[in-house]
Amino acid sequence: MDTVTLKDVARAVGVSVMTVSNVVNGRLDRVSPATAARVEAAVADLGYVPSAAARTLVARRSGLVGLLLPGRADAASLLGSPHDVAVTGALEAALRRHDHHLMLRGVTTAADVRDSVRRWGLDGVVLMGFTDAAVAGLDLPTTLPAVLVDAGGPAGPTQARVGSDDLGGGRLAGKHLTGLGHRRLVLCGPADGTSGVVEARLAGFRAAASAAGLPASAVRVLDARTTYGDGVALGSRLAADVRAGAVTAVLATADVLAAGVVRGLTDAGVRVPDDVSVLGYDDAELARQVTPRLSTVGQDTGGKGRLAAELLLGLVTGDGAGVRAATVPVALVARESTGPAPG
Repeated sequence: MDTVTLKDVARAVGVSVMTVSNVVNGRLDRVSPATAARVEAAVADLGYVPSAAARTLVARRSGLVGLLLPGRADAASLLGSPHDVAVTGALEAALRRHDHHLMLRGVTTAADVRDSVRRWGLDGVVLMGFTDAAVAGLDLPTTLPAVLVDAGGPAGPTQARVGSDDLGGGRLAGKHLTGLGHRRLVLCGPADGTSGVVEARLAGFRAAASAAGLPASAVRVLDARTTYGDGVALGSRLAADVRAGAVTAVLATADVLAAGVVRGLTDAGVRVPDDVSVLGYDDAELARQVTPRLSTVGQDTGGKGRLAAELLLGLVTGDGAGVRAATVPVALVARESTGPAPG
Protein backbone atom coordinates (compact mmCIF):
# COMPACT_ATOMS: atom_id res chain seq x y z
CA MET A 1 0.00 0.00 0.00
CA ASP A 2 1.38 3.40 -1.04
CA THR A 3 1.93 5.90 1.78
CA VAL A 4 -0.19 9.03 1.57
CA THR A 5 1.91 12.18 2.02
CA LEU A 6 1.26 15.80 2.87
CA LYS A 7 1.79 16.59 -0.81
CA ASP A 8 -0.99 14.17 -1.78
CA VAL A 9 -3.40 15.87 0.62
CA ALA A 10 -2.35 19.35 -0.54
CA ARG A 11 -2.82 18.35 -4.19
CA ALA A 12 -6.30 16.97 -3.50
CA VAL A 13 -7.45 20.12 -1.71
CA GLY A 14 -5.59 22.59 -3.93
CA VAL A 15 -3.63 24.24 -1.12
CA SER A 16 0.02 24.43 -0.10
CA VAL A 17 1.83 21.72 1.84
CA MET A 18 2.36 24.26 4.65
CA THR A 19 -1.39 24.78 4.94
CA VAL A 20 -1.93 21.04 5.32
CA SER A 21 0.89 20.86 7.85
CA ASN A 22 -0.69 23.66 9.89
CA VAL A 23 -4.01 21.79 10.05
CA VAL A 24 -2.48 18.39 10.82
CA ASN A 25 -0.35 19.85 13.62
CA GLY A 26 -3.20 21.83 15.19
CA ARG A 27 -2.11 25.33 14.14
CA LEU A 28 -5.64 26.24 13.14
CA ASP A 29 -5.17 29.94 13.87
CA ARG A 30 -3.14 30.12 10.65
CA VAL A 31 -5.87 28.62 8.45
CA SER A 32 -9.44 29.69 7.74
CA PRO A 33 -12.15 27.39 9.19
CA ALA A 34 -13.41 26.53 5.71
CA THR A 35 -9.96 25.52 4.46
CA ALA A 36 -9.29 23.55 7.64
CA ALA A 37 -12.51 21.62 7.16
CA ARG A 38 -11.58 20.75 3.55
CA VAL A 39 -8.11 19.58 4.64
CA GLU A 40 -9.52 17.46 7.47
CA ALA A 41 -12.01 15.85 5.06
CA ALA A 42 -9.21 15.04 2.59
CA VAL A 43 -7.06 13.60 5.39
CA ALA A 44 -9.92 11.27 6.34
CA ASP A 45 -10.76 10.33 2.72
CA LEU A 46 -7.16 9.60 1.72
CA GLY A 47 -6.25 7.85 4.97
CA TYR A 48 -3.31 10.11 5.72
CA VAL A 49 -1.41 9.19 8.90
CA PRO A 50 1.08 11.79 10.22
CA SER A 51 4.67 10.63 10.47
CA ALA A 52 5.74 10.24 14.09
CA ALA A 53 9.26 11.32 13.20
CA ALA A 54 8.04 14.41 11.40
CA ARG A 55 5.76 15.40 14.24
CA THR A 56 8.64 14.99 16.67
CA LEU A 57 10.67 17.50 14.67
CA VAL A 58 7.79 19.96 14.58
CA ALA A 59 6.74 19.66 18.22
CA ARG A 60 10.25 18.96 19.55
CA ARG A 61 8.71 16.09 21.51
CA SER A 62 8.86 12.36 20.80
CA GLY A 63 5.50 11.39 22.29
CA LEU A 64 7.37 8.63 24.17
CA VAL A 65 7.16 8.14 27.93
CA GLY A 66 9.43 5.69 29.71
CA LEU A 67 8.15 3.50 32.53
CA LEU A 68 11.33 2.72 34.46
CA LEU A 69 11.39 -0.21 36.89
CA PRO A 70 14.22 -1.87 38.82
CA GLY A 71 16.20 -4.11 36.47
CA ARG A 72 16.25 -7.81 37.34
CA ALA A 73 19.31 -9.99 36.87
CA ASP A 74 17.23 -13.19 36.76
CA ALA A 75 15.55 -12.11 33.47
CA ALA A 76 12.14 -12.40 35.12
CA SER A 77 9.28 -10.11 34.15
CA LEU A 78 9.66 -6.53 35.33
CA LEU A 79 5.94 -6.52 36.16
CA GLY A 80 6.05 -9.13 38.89
CA SER A 81 3.08 -8.00 40.99
CA PRO A 82 -0.63 -7.44 40.31
CA HIS A 83 -0.23 -3.90 41.69
CA ASP A 84 2.40 -3.01 39.08
CA VAL A 85 0.37 -4.58 36.28
CA ALA A 86 -2.73 -2.58 37.23
CA VAL A 87 -0.85 0.72 37.50
CA THR A 88 0.92 0.11 34.18
CA GLY A 89 -2.30 -0.74 32.35
CA ALA A 90 -4.02 2.44 33.52
CA LEU A 91 -0.92 4.53 32.79
CA GLU A 92 -0.66 3.23 29.23
CA ALA A 93 -4.36 3.78 28.51
CA ALA A 94 -4.26 7.35 29.83
CA LEU A 95 -1.14 8.23 27.83
CA ARG A 96 -2.59 6.65 24.68
CA ARG A 97 -5.66 8.88 24.97
CA HIS A 98 -3.29 11.83 24.79
CA ASP A 99 -1.37 10.44 21.80
CA HIS A 100 1.65 9.34 23.84
CA HIS A 101 3.25 5.91 23.85
CA LEU A 102 4.66 3.98 26.80
CA MET A 103 8.04 2.27 26.71
CA LEU A 104 8.89 -0.23 29.48
CA ARG A 105 12.52 -0.32 30.61
CA GLY A 106 14.45 -1.90 33.47
CA VAL A 107 17.18 0.30 34.93
CA THR A 108 19.65 -0.10 37.78
CA THR A 109 22.01 2.88 37.49
CA ALA A 110 21.97 6.56 36.64
CA ALA A 111 23.75 5.66 33.39
CA ASP A 112 20.81 3.40 32.44
CA VAL A 113 18.43 6.32 32.89
CA ARG A 114 20.56 8.72 30.84
CA ASP A 115 20.94 6.11 28.09
CA SER A 116 17.18 5.54 27.92
CA VAL A 117 16.43 9.25 27.73
CA ARG A 118 19.04 9.99 25.07
CA ARG A 119 18.51 6.91 22.93
CA TRP A 120 14.74 7.17 22.74
CA GLY A 121 14.29 10.92 23.19
CA LEU A 122 11.83 10.40 26.02
CA ASP A 123 9.53 13.30 26.86
CA GLY A 124 9.46 12.14 30.48
CA VAL A 125 9.58 9.10 32.73
CA VAL A 126 7.51 7.36 35.39
CA LEU A 127 9.43 5.41 38.02
CA MET A 128 7.80 2.58 39.96
CA GLY A 129 9.05 -0.07 42.35
CA PHE A 130 12.10 1.83 43.61
CA THR A 131 12.96 2.53 47.23
CA ASP A 132 13.63 6.12 48.20
CA ALA A 133 17.38 5.44 48.33
CA ALA A 134 17.34 3.76 44.91
CA VAL A 135 15.60 6.77 43.35
CA ALA A 136 18.27 9.06 44.77
CA GLY A 137 20.96 6.81 43.31
CA LEU A 138 19.47 7.13 39.81
CA ASP A 139 20.38 10.83 39.84
CA LEU A 140 17.52 11.90 37.58
CA PRO A 141 18.43 14.79 35.25
CA THR A 142 17.06 18.01 36.69
CA THR A 143 15.41 18.92 33.38
CA LEU A 144 13.69 15.54 32.91
CA PRO A 145 9.94 15.50 33.71
CA ALA A 146 9.48 12.56 36.09
CA VAL A 147 6.70 11.09 38.21
CA LEU A 148 7.67 8.83 41.11
CA VAL A 149 5.09 6.21 42.12
CA ASP A 150 5.23 5.14 45.78
CA ALA A 151 8.54 6.83 46.52
CA GLY A 152 9.09 9.51 49.15
CA GLY A 153 11.56 12.30 49.68
CA PRO A 154 11.62 15.87 48.34
CA ALA A 155 10.54 16.37 44.74
CA GLY A 156 12.74 18.25 42.30
CA PRO A 157 11.54 21.12 40.09
CA THR A 158 10.49 18.75 37.30
CA GLN A 159 9.28 15.89 39.49
CA ALA A 160 5.92 14.87 40.91
CA ARG A 161 4.81 12.01 43.12
CA VAL A 162 1.84 9.64 43.23
CA GLY A 163 1.00 7.35 46.13
CA SER A 164 -1.75 6.17 48.42
CA ASP A 165 -2.63 6.88 52.04
CA ASP A 166 -0.26 4.22 53.37
CA LEU A 167 -0.40 5.43 56.96
CA GLY A 168 -4.18 5.33 56.83
CA GLY A 169 -4.12 1.91 55.18
CA GLY A 170 -1.97 0.45 57.94
CA ARG A 171 -4.28 1.98 60.52
CA LEU A 172 -7.35 0.46 58.84
CA ALA A 173 -5.67 -2.96 58.82
CA GLY A 174 -4.81 -2.75 62.51
CA LYS A 175 -8.26 -1.51 63.47
CA HIS A 176 -9.91 -4.35 61.53
CA LEU A 177 -7.80 -7.08 63.14
CA THR A 178 -7.87 -5.73 66.68
CA GLY A 179 -11.61 -5.21 66.30
CA LEU A 180 -11.88 -8.95 65.68
CA GLY A 181 -10.10 -9.58 68.97
CA HIS A 182 -6.59 -10.26 67.66
CA ARG A 183 -3.80 -9.43 70.09
CA ARG A 184 -0.74 -11.15 68.58
CA LEU A 185 -0.04 -9.59 65.18
CA VAL A 186 2.51 -9.93 62.40
CA LEU A 187 3.27 -7.53 59.55
CA CYS A 188 5.25 -9.05 56.68
CA GLY A 189 6.72 -7.42 53.61
CA PRO A 190 9.85 -5.53 52.47
CA ALA A 191 10.46 -4.27 56.01
CA ASP A 192 14.21 -3.65 55.87
CA GLY A 193 13.78 0.09 56.37
CA THR A 194 14.38 1.07 52.74
CA SER A 195 10.72 1.49 51.74
CA GLY A 196 8.89 4.57 52.92
CA VAL A 197 5.62 2.96 51.82
CA VAL A 198 6.10 -0.06 54.09
CA GLU A 199 7.32 2.12 56.95
CA ALA A 200 4.15 4.22 56.72
CA ARG A 201 1.91 1.15 56.69
CA LEU A 202 3.76 -0.26 59.68
CA ALA A 203 3.41 3.02 61.56
CA GLY A 204 -0.35 3.04 60.95
CA PHE A 205 -0.62 -0.63 61.94
CA ARG A 206 1.23 -0.01 65.20
CA ALA A 207 -0.82 3.09 65.92
CA ALA A 208 -4.05 1.08 65.63
CA ALA A 209 -2.65 -1.64 67.88
CA SER A 210 -1.68 0.97 70.45
CA ALA A 211 -5.13 2.56 70.23
CA ALA A 212 -6.59 -0.87 71.02
CA GLY A 213 -4.51 -0.99 74.20
CA LEU A 214 -1.85 -3.39 72.96
CA PRO A 215 1.84 -3.09 73.89
CA ALA A 216 4.45 -2.44 71.21
CA SER A 217 5.54 -6.10 71.48
CA ALA A 218 2.15 -7.19 70.14
CA VAL A 219 3.28 -6.37 66.58
CA ARG A 220 6.08 -8.48 65.07
CA VAL A 221 7.69 -7.51 61.76
CA LEU A 222 8.99 -10.12 59.31
CA ASP A 223 10.95 -9.11 56.22
CA ALA A 224 9.84 -10.75 52.96
CA ARG A 225 9.93 -9.95 49.27
CA THR A 226 6.62 -9.19 47.62
CA THR A 227 6.27 -12.56 45.86
CA TYR A 228 3.94 -15.53 46.10
CA GLY A 229 6.87 -17.87 46.72
CA ASP A 230 8.15 -15.84 49.66
CA GLY A 231 4.63 -15.86 51.07
CA VAL A 232 4.40 -19.65 50.85
CA ALA A 233 7.74 -20.05 52.62
CA LEU A 234 6.76 -17.55 55.30
CA GLY A 235 3.38 -19.24 55.86
CA SER A 236 5.10 -22.58 56.36
CA ARG A 237 7.41 -21.05 58.98
CA LEU A 238 4.57 -19.27 60.78
CA ALA A 239 2.51 -22.45 61.17
CA ALA A 240 4.33 -23.47 64.36
CA ASP A 241 3.82 -20.01 65.90
CA VAL A 242 0.13 -20.18 65.07
CA ARG A 243 -0.23 -23.57 66.75
CA ALA A 244 1.60 -22.21 69.80
CA GLY A 245 -0.78 -19.25 69.98
CA ALA A 246 2.03 -16.75 69.37
CA VAL A 247 0.36 -15.41 66.18
CA THR A 248 -3.34 -14.97 65.49
CA ALA A 249 -3.32 -12.50 62.57
CA VAL A 250 -1.01 -11.55 59.70
CA LEU A 251 -0.96 -8.38 57.58
CA ALA A 252 0.93 -8.76 54.30
CA THR A 253 1.91 -5.60 52.43
CA ALA A 254 0.58 -6.98 49.12
CA ASP A 255 -2.16 -9.39 48.10
CA VAL A 256 0.23 -11.64 46.20
CA LEU A 257 2.30 -12.07 49.38
CA ALA A 258 -0.84 -12.68 51.45
CA ALA A 259 -2.03 -15.34 49.01
CA GLY A 260 1.30 -17.12 49.39
CA VAL A 261 1.07 -16.95 53.19
CA VAL A 262 -2.39 -18.54 53.06
CA ARG A 263 -1.06 -21.31 50.83
CA GLY A 264 1.89 -22.00 53.10
CA LEU A 265 -0.28 -22.08 56.22
CA THR A 266 -2.88 -24.31 54.57
CA ASP A 267 -0.24 -26.76 53.32
CA ALA A 268 1.01 -26.99 56.91
CA GLY A 269 -2.46 -27.89 58.17
CA VAL A 270 -3.36 -24.47 59.59
CA ARG A 271 -6.88 -23.21 58.89
CA VAL A 272 -7.49 -19.67 57.60
CA PRO A 273 -9.30 -17.86 59.20
CA ASP A 274 -10.28 -20.32 61.97
CA ASP A 275 -6.74 -20.64 63.37
CA VAL A 276 -5.21 -17.42 62.00
CA SER A 277 -6.46 -14.44 60.00
CA VAL A 278 -4.56 -13.16 56.95
CA LEU A 279 -5.09 -9.66 55.55
CA GLY A 280 -3.69 -8.47 52.22
CA TYR A 281 -3.11 -5.07 50.67
CA ASP A 282 -4.11 -3.62 47.24
CA ASP A 283 -7.43 -5.40 46.50
CA ALA A 284 -6.04 -6.86 43.28
CA GLU A 285 -8.16 -9.30 41.25
CA LEU A 286 -6.11 -12.06 42.87
CA ALA A 287 -7.79 -11.28 46.20
CA ARG A 288 -11.11 -12.47 44.79
CA GLN A 289 -9.67 -15.49 43.01
CA VAL A 290 -7.97 -17.39 45.86
CA THR A 291 -9.62 -19.54 48.53
CA PRO A 292 -10.51 -18.20 50.99
CA ARG A 293 -11.05 -14.88 49.30
CA LEU A 294 -8.70 -12.31 50.79
CA SER A 295 -9.72 -9.54 53.10
CA THR A 296 -7.52 -6.63 52.08
CA VAL A 297 -6.84 -2.92 52.25
CA GLY A 298 -7.93 -1.70 48.84
CA GLN A 299 -6.21 1.13 47.02
CA ASP A 300 -7.07 2.64 43.63
CA THR A 301 -4.19 1.20 41.60
CA GLY A 302 -5.80 2.27 38.34
CA GLY A 303 -6.11 5.76 39.77
CA LYS A 304 -2.38 5.77 40.46
CA GLY A 305 -1.68 5.12 36.78
CA ARG A 306 -4.11 7.76 35.58
CA LEU A 307 -2.77 10.35 38.01
CA ALA A 308 0.81 9.55 37.03
CA ALA A 309 -0.05 10.18 33.38
CA GLU A 310 -1.87 13.41 34.19
CA LEU A 311 0.94 14.79 36.31
CA LEU A 312 3.63 13.81 33.83
CA LEU A 313 1.88 15.34 30.84
CA GLY A 314 1.39 18.51 32.88
CA LEU A 315 5.12 18.63 33.54
CA VAL A 316 5.93 17.98 29.87
CA THR A 317 3.62 20.70 28.55
CA GLY A 318 3.99 23.09 31.44
CA ASP A 319 0.22 23.11 32.02
CA GLY A 320 0.52 21.48 35.44
CA ALA A 321 3.59 23.27 36.73
CA GLY A 322 2.05 23.87 40.17
CA VAL A 323 0.93 20.29 40.83
CA ARG A 324 3.56 18.13 42.49
CA ALA A 325 1.75 15.32 44.34
CA ALA A 326 -1.41 13.23 44.30
CA THR A 327 -2.72 10.59 46.71
CA VAL A 328 -5.33 7.90 46.14
CA PRO A 329 -7.61 6.82 48.99
CA VAL A 330 -7.71 3.43 50.74
CA ALA A 331 -10.56 1.32 52.11
CA LEU A 332 -10.90 -1.88 54.13
CA VAL A 333 -12.46 -4.75 52.16
CA ALA A 334 -13.52 -7.59 54.48
CA ARG A 335 -13.86 -11.05 52.94
CA GLU A 336 -13.29 -14.60 54.17
CA SER A 337 -9.60 -14.68 55.13
CA THR A 338 -10.11 -12.74 58.37
CA GLY A 339 -12.30 -13.68 61.31
CA PRO A 340 -12.53 -13.54 65.10
CA ALA A 341 -9.41 -14.40 67.06
CA PRO A 342 -9.33 -18.08 68.08
CA GLY A 343 -10.22 -19.04 71.62
